[in-house]
Amino acid sequence: MERGTDVERTVYFSDAVFAIAITLLALEIRVPDGAEKPAALREALVGLWPKLFSFLISFWFVGTYWVAHHRVFHHVRGYDRRLLFINLLFLMWIVLLPFSSALLGEYGDQRIVVIIYASHVALVGLTLYWVWRYASRDDRLMDGSRMDERERLYNELGLSVPLVFLISIGVSFISVTAAELFWFLAFLARPVLHRVL
Repeated sequence: MERGTDVERTVYFSDAVFAIAITLLALEIRVPDGAEKPAALREALVGLWPKLFSFLISFWFVGTYWVAHHRVFHHVRGYDRRLLFINLLFLMWIVLLPFSSALLGEYGDQRIVVIIYASHVALVGLTLYWVWRYASRDDRLMDGSRMDERERLYNELGLSVPLVFLISIGVSFISVTAAELFWFLAFLARPVLHRVL
């Protein structure tokens, strides 16, 4: 069983994956062609809105998950093979997010695409929560003494974001637009629950 305390390599690798994924999100937004006249340019820019929406929301979700990943690994002091593979699974979902984002930007008015995107972001959150739960249960992997109870509770509430996306799948059967707007609750769920609890 591989085990050690050199977690910096895992963190640096993870940061590089995040940087590449967040950059790839912008590649789907291209300058409109053949819009020399102001009216045509305005129309082309308005037509870019779905891609801009998918970029903006995906950028902030990737960024939020990067912050959450950073918060988890701030307390990780060791690793084992299983933690490395769970983290790799988490990074796999992050790397795939530009695809789901591009799909949303192109076909965001279709329920199946909203379901794919919501499922994908939920899987990202569930896998990061798995990283946290696995590491926090082993004193050789995580130093719980350096973490106060408020921070521990905040990390335990990591299921709130995936829950918002899973609920949005049900909402999509009522309205696709309502499901997409529902995603914005993900930015409020954890801070509000933390304050309440």
